Amino acid sequence: MAKQFSVRYGRNYKVVLAIVLPCLLIIPFIFILQRVKNMEEWQLMLIIYGFLGGIIGLALWLVLRTYPPTILGINNHEISLSFKQTGFLSTSNISFSISDIVSLNHYKMEDSEYFLIETQNPKRKFQISAYSNSIEDLT
Repeated sequence: MAKQFSVRYGRNYKVVLAIVLPCLLIIPFIFILQRVKNMEEWQLMLIIYGFLGGIIGLALWLVLRTYPPTILGINNHEISLSFKQTGFLSTSNISFSISDIVSLNHYKMEDSEYFLIETQNPKRKFQISAYSNSIEDLT
């Protein structure tokens, strides 16, 4: 008998990437901007505000991709993760045997709860959290 749940899947490197990547673009932008000497003030402000808007947009886009919606399927001897979105920062569907789970820890942060799961085959460590805190979504 298989059960399926809507969850969010996350890995720590994605969170670090979402925080660090936009910040790493600031220094090259400043060096490029220093090379341009003869520019009107309004053009300079337009470029700076456009760049800041792009950085904010990139950060939001990465944050939305950090914890993609996933379907967690539980069979008698197997757990599978099917991703609804594919693309940048999304992995392919994962399935592993229940006997391959090395550790399963429950954590609570403010009002949300999540599980940190480590498997040996394939070797990975990831987080699973509820897609919604609504009781209707969990049944």
